Order: sequence, then structure tokens, then C-alpha cells
Amino acid sequence: MVNLFVPPSYMAVYAKCVDASMPAFEPEEWIEEGRVYPVKHFTEPLNQGDGFAVTIVDEDGVEIHPSSSHWSFASTRFELYTLHLN
Repeated sequence: MVNLFVPPSYMAVYAKCVDASMPAFEPEEWIEEGRVYPVKHFTEPLNQGDGFAVTIVDEDGVEIHPSSSHWSFASTRFELYTLHLN
């Protein structure tokens, strides 16, 4: 089991898509290169040397899931930004 990190209320995390190449499976929803998505939560690194899983939301706050078996995206597809709010 991996730990799930939810940004605290004083922090906002955003993910800018830098790799929108299609996966081997046919996704139900997909991401757009250059678009910035709010991050709902993310995991600790999945394996040594690997990125982590990032769950993003659309402009209405609805989670974007590539498929019923893939609920998150690999962090390697994004540049992540953290804003500390006052």
C-alpha cells in the first residue's frame, strides 16, 4: 500500500501536461498537452526510480480517470507546481 497525499487547505497543486501521448490501452478520458489541471491528490513514489500517481480534476472539480482500471496518471506526464496560499 502506498500513502496518499492530499494538499492541505493552504496549498494548491497544479499539473501542466507535458506528455499527452496515448497509452497502450484506449482511455475513456485523456489529457491535453499544455493544459494545466488542479491536482486532487497524489501518492508516494510507486517504485524506486519511478514517478508517482497523480489524480487530477477538470474545471468543474470532477476527477479525470483514464479508465475504470486506471484512476490516476503518471507524474512523468506533468510538470507539477505548488502554490502556498495565504
